[in-house]
Amino acid sequence: MNEHLFLKGQRVISPQGEGEVIDAIGDKIVVKLDNGKTETFPSGDLEDDNSAG
Repeated sequence: MNEHLFLKGQRVISPQGEGEVIDAIGDKIVVKLDNGKTETFPSGDLEDDNSAG
């Protein structure tokens, strides 16, 4: 499956930097970036921040 499922509180990497999912509405994911800004991205623009480890 190639679905992009993001959960509230999940760490993600966006085109504008790393952040945390604060809401997911269909294909639009609202992310609070580490710089303090809140942005909305299509789910396809985000990656799960599972690089640790």
